[in-house]
Amino acid sequence: MICDSYIIEEGNLLGEVLSLSKPKPTILVQAPEGLKKLYKCLGDFLRGIRELEVYFSLSPSYGACDIPVDEAFHIRPDLIIHLGHLEYKLSEVKIPWRVLYLPVYYNIEVPQKTLLEVAQTLKAKNWRTIAVINPVTEALIAGRIRGYLLETGFRVLEPAPGEFILGCDYSPMLKIIDRVDGFLIVAGGIFHPLGAAFYTDKIVAYDPYRDVVWNPVEEASRVVRKRMFTLAQLRNQPLRRAVVIAGGRPGQFRASIIELTRRALSELGVEHYVVSASYLTVDRLISIDDAFKPDFIVVTSCPRLPIDDFIDFHKPVLTPGEVIMLARGVEKYVYPW
Repeated sequence: MICDSYIIEEGNLLGEVLSLSKPKPTILVQAPEGLKKLYKCLGDFLRGIRELEVYFSLSPSYGACDIPVDEAFHIRPDLIIHLGHLEYKLSEVKIPWRVLYLPVYYNIEVPQKTLLEVAQTLKAKNWRTIAVINPVTEALIAGRIRGYLLETGFRVLEPAPGEFILGCDYSPMLKIIDRVDGFLIVAGGIFHPLGAAFYTDKIVAYDPYRDVVWNPVEEASRVVRKRMFTLAQLRNQPLRRAVVIAGGRPGQFRASIIELTRRALSELGVEHYVVSASYLTVDRLISIDDAFKPDFIVVTSCPRLPIDDFIDFHKPVLTPGEVIMLARGVEKYVYPW
């Protein structure tokens, strides 16, 4: 199925919808912000399959870790369709609804001049063995670039089939990091390239939405320097109290990470309180600060929140990995936990 500039897989979708036993089943559709524009196209397709009651979630969605169980509690859907991601492998909580994770593929032809620019950029770095990595949405474009690089003489590696990077999980990249000269990451915006650049400075990014080849290393270095400065400040002051934030979504409630964080805080001799939140805002952090007066706050739900959203909050907001660095005197930056 083609919607706008995207391809949506039909096979699993048809099978799941047709297998629902009710005469008129209810479906809840969720998508991240950039893919909500596909709602009408998908909704029209669903209604063409059979008689359905379809709801579309307008709540923010930050990935497959963020299934809208609060909305599902009231809607009682027979099926939740999460658009744009595969199932979240790091989830520690089972979702009590049937969920179909439906990949969406951005489908454009990469301009020849851009392919040439990519190849020239990699050659200028004297990289011969390249890994092309990407989130699932950019899989088609990444595949086309791999093919071009092979044709131009590069040795090209790729993650195992079905493995794609996430903002909190770069394991597909880390499995092959010692076998390549460098990485080309194909992804929109700064989010995924920045996370990848926390692990290596041998990386080039291509944004297919803006048709731009760029280097995320300088921005990643700036962020890491700022994070390290914050940790240095904390090491040089007495630490008495912290607040640990647990995620309220199934994929973001990480019991093992909460326990790891609490152990690290105990090693520091820091009193701590655990609060829960489905979504975090500056106002909610201010409420936490007013209530507990912590020296710092630790977010266990999503490691990108302290880095991307709250880096300038007036109290340090840390990732679990940063707390471990603090507790054990680790000097090399640890991301995410």
